[in-house]
Amino acid sequence: MKENKIKREKFVPSIRSRIFVSMLVLVCVMLIILWITQTVFLTSMYRYIKTNDMEKVAEIVNSNIDNENFIPMLEEISSKHETCLTVLNISKNGETVYSSHALNDCVVHKMTSEDIIKHWYMETLKNDGSLVRIIPREDFYSNAYNSEAPNEDNLTDCIISANIVETKGGETYFYILNSSIEPVSATVRTLRVQLISISVIMVAVTGIISLIISKRIASPIVNMCKDVKKISKGIPVVFEETGTEETVELAKTLNNMSEELNKVDKMQKELIANISHDLRTPLTMISGYSEVMRDIPGENTPENMQVIIDEAARLSSLVNDLLDLSKFQTGVQVLNCRVMNLTKTVRSAIERYEHLISHKGYKITFEYDEDVCIFADEIRILQVIYNLVNNAINYTGEDKTVTIKQAVYDGLVKIQIIDTGCGISEDELPLIWDRYYKVDKVHSRARVGTGIGLSIVKNILTIHDCRFGVESEINKGSTFWFEFKIVEEKNKIF
Repeated sequence: MKENKIKREKFVPSIRSRIFVSMLVLVCVMLIILWITQTVFLTSMYRYIKTNDMEKVAEIVNSNIDNENFIPMLEEISSKHETCLTVLNISKNGETVYSSHALNDCVVHKMTSEDIIKHWYMETLKNDGSLVRIIPREDFYSNAYNSEAPNEDNLTDCIISANIVETKGGETYFYILNSSIEPVSATVRTLRVQLISISVIMVAVTGIISLIISKRIASPIVNMCKDVKKISKGIPVVFEETGTEETVELAKTLNNMSEELNKVDKMQKELIANISHDLRTPLTMISGYSEVMRDIPGENTPENMQVIIDEAARLSSLVNDLLDLSKFQTGVQVLNCRVMNLTKTVRSAIERYEHLISHKGYKITFEYDEDVCIFADEIRILQVIYNLVNNAINYTGEDKTVTIKQAVYDGLVKIQIIDTGCGISEDELPLIWDRYYKVDKVHSRARVGTGIGLSIVKNILTIHDCRFGVESEINKGSTFWFEFKIVEEKNKIF
């Protein structure tokens, strides 16, 4: 026996879970970034900021070395940036020009001027006149710097910035900046404790907010999904237009779709009823006359045979209309276009209505000034004319008059089929081209049609890429029209 393999459905997360997880991931990423910047890289960032600050102070001193207010400015800089500053005049054997004590435990001020020149001036000179270094305090207090040992409780790293500058008067100055870099280990520990608390709180708050937001966003969509399932079962539904702008717009679209589906369903039912009636009637006539001709002697007359032939032709026409509509809808219909005489085609179509005109009192007139040619599929254009004329005959007024007009202007020819019937209301005009729509819902043998004739007209004219339309007023009749570009008959294609 072959084992039946059960195919598991692919798991698809709901919109609520997606929103919830997305927000949690976002918060976690933000917390990770915060942890990294505030703990791992805190010392590096702090040292970078202090170094950058010292470089800016050095630039200010360099640019103001010839300023009359140089000394007061140095005092302001030293106080503002918490920086010890010593300025020596090298041209005058290292004479101290200015010295500030912004720090309690300044490593530079624990050195003599000779030691400063001996060590820092020479190093700065070797480094092209500018030097910035971060030195651990325990390394600074060594025999190399001849500095006194510090208080171990105040042991901190220091940052040294030294520069050699010349004044406009030709004197050489050397100044050295010193600032402490406080240890941040205690700060890091404090931040870690704070971040743990913040992380727990943020995750909890984010989870609650995510649930609320996801519910508010997802609920309208979930409800819409349930209502759409009802529509698939044929249950009419009105979608609630609530929620965000997108969900409201979606609800409006679904409501419009639901209305259109209801219209289509109604028109399909009408189509089935109309086709059933139109099929049943000729079949009944054919069956009835055939039985009469078989069972009753002498009834095999040409008149009875003609009735059978006419009803069979009617059935054939109905089936052909349905097949044509199906071809147009599936896009398999191919045009056989050539240059044709449109005026002549209209005249030949009218001639086929001679029997109807003579026996039933209809009056069909064709008004035109000249023959014109167009590039089109003659068989399909003839089908358009037949459908429009049949439609006009079915719905014309008591005078039984149908008028066909041909107008030529701006290189175009316009054909109008005019009836004198009851007209079409404005709200029904856009619907008459639908494949199931029928203005007159009361089916009668006098008005034969399934509601697909105008849909065939629309499809034929659309694939010919020409303009068409209808104009109508209640109790004043309707005018159906279409336009084609005029071509010369000499360009006729065989």
